[in-house]
Amino acid sequence: MKKKIEALNFLVIMAGFLIVTTCSKPEQEPIVAQAGKTTIPLSEFRERYEFTPHVMMTKDAQRNRRQVLISLLGEKVLAEEAYHRNLTKDEKFKTYSEQMEKEAIVEALFEKEVADKIQISDEEVKQGFMLSQSELDVQVLSFDKIEQAWEAKKQIDAGKSLHQVKREFQTDTFISADSVLLLQMKWGESHPNIEQAAFRLKQNEVSDPIEADGISFIIKLVGKRTNVLITEADYFREAPAIRKKILQRKRAAMFTDFMSSLMADKQVKVSREVFNFVAGELEKFYPIEDSSATSKNIESAQEISLDSLANKNLADHLNDPFARFNDGSIWTVGEFIKKLSVSPFRLSYKSSQSFRNSLSHVIRRMIEFESLAQKGREAGLQNSYYVCYQKKMWEDAYLAQQLPQTIIDTVSISDEEAHYFYNHNKNNYTGPEMIKLQEILVNDEALAAQIFRRIKAGEDMSKLARKYNKREISLNSNGVMGYFSTSALGKIGEVARNLKINEIGGPVKTEKNQFSIFKVLDLKTAGPLSFEEVRQEVIRDALTDKRLRVIDQFMVKLADKYDTKINQSVLDTLKTTDINMMVMKQHFPNRTAAPLVMPLNQSYQWQNLFSDERK
Repeated sequence: MKKKIEALNFLVIMAGFLIVTTCSKPEQEPIVAQAGKTTIPLSEFRERYEFTPHVMMTKDAQRNRRQVLISLLGEKVLAEEAYHRNLTKDEKFKTYSEQMEKEAIVEALFEKEVADKIQISDEEVKQGFMLSQSELDVQVLSFDKIEQAWEAKKQIDAGKSLHQVKREFQTDTFISADSVLLLQMKWGESHPNIEQAAFRLKQNEVSDPIEADGISFIIKLVGKRTNVLITEADYFREAPAIRKKILQRKRAAMFTDFMSSLMADKQVKVSREVFNFVAGELEKFYPIEDSSATSKNIESAQEISLDSLANKNLADHLNDPFARFNDGSIWTVGEFIKKLSVSPFRLSYKSSQSFRNSLSHVIRRMIEFESLAQKGREAGLQNSYYVCYQKKMWEDAYLAQQLPQTIIDTVSISDEEAHYFYNHNKNNYTGPEMIKLQEILVNDEALAAQIFRRIKAGEDMSKLARKYNKREISLNSNGVMGYFSTSALGKIGEVARNLKINEIGGPVKTEKNQFSIFKVLDLKTAGPLSFEEVRQEVIRDALTDKRLRVIDQFMVKLADKYDTKINQSVLDTLKTTDINMMVMKQHFPNRTAAPLVMPLNQSYQWQNLFSDERK
């Protein structure tokens, strides 16, 4: 039976009544929907809707909001069941929950201590507007250490080019050794330190080293384009966005100053020996490009855990001191690993040295973060409505991902099910037109014509191929190649696909100015491949499909267990911005501003529950 959507009988409900009772001063806020005891308050829906990239968006804003809400309700019923099954007792959940609470506390502390003190003058907005009218072309070199950057600048000043310096210092290895990274830079899109230096440069001038987020940069201005046709109307149209960008930067700068004052009396020591040992062990878990350590199962920073270290060298040292603070407290190695597993700060994997430099930087950021969270706790911010609602929102999203995993891990596919899936989806497993040739490839057109005549006269093509063929892949097979798609063979394929089996073709001039004579040995038309040819792919797709159906059915049962309701009147009057993009947290650049809403477009039974006419 389809579940009818009930309009809630209230327009405004105390959203705080379902959040932990210790939360102080709950705010009156409309509830958009509810699943069991878990509500979706207006503020959460707006954040989740605006800060998640959505697929299958239409021009109908109300329909878009409803589709996202249906997916969000699915998350909430899964979370309700996870609470019922006591998944909150899992240590990984507890670590994650504590981290998200701390992040919310830090955000609340920033608003309390910093945000209200920011002022922006009209002159600052005008200056930002003028800078925004130019676009720069800059060449960029990056270095892990400031000392390297200064040495590189010395060599540039002595006459070396950026290309020569890049090769010597082996920096920016993600691009060719003979290339220097070229970027187009607009005001407001780069780190303020880099941007400030870039806009001060003259044509072909090279900057001194610039530090930004733990990395040192050298930049060279190679081009500049400026819009000179600007009007007062342009300024008034763009001023709000300019002001917003300046506000973001001032917030970040004031937060840094606030952090510095907070950390002034904070001292911490990590012994070099302990750091090197821990870093070396962690390299076994991360995709370090030049590390001598090899790992078959590479994990990301968010996946490494104490459990994953069970039989590793590090497991014997989890209770060893890692960091010592001047107030007498310590972090053990185990505590550090737990904190790192949920850290929102980025690590670099491009080299072992980069990894260790970034790990050192992340440790400093983690210490600052923990100090901020502690100051926020001392101010009682953990009991604020904002922190409680943020903590609950992230917990729900986490549990809604963990519960399905415990279910799909038990799902398997039989051979019969795989064949059934293949027979109903054959057109998804088609292969291109394939051809098998025996070929003689030569460099001389006259020789190619001669060989063609000799083959037509009856000479053994295999014998001729052993003598004349230049195609490397068929040198040891009498010119016989495996199956290729006709499109992959270029001009040869165009001719060969129109010949009959055992017919001779050529000479054909190739794209590399060589000449090909060939015999068609076999031709397979485009169409569905056999089950055996795509067995593994079919099993994978069939398993994914079955898992989706199992979770879909499971959620439908949960909808009967936990009453789901949509407050249609609130949804209809809700105003949102269709940003439709991923937005990152201001203070935690590796964390999305809100948990991403997982689309349930393929959960057809769940979608059908909400397909009735609005009541």
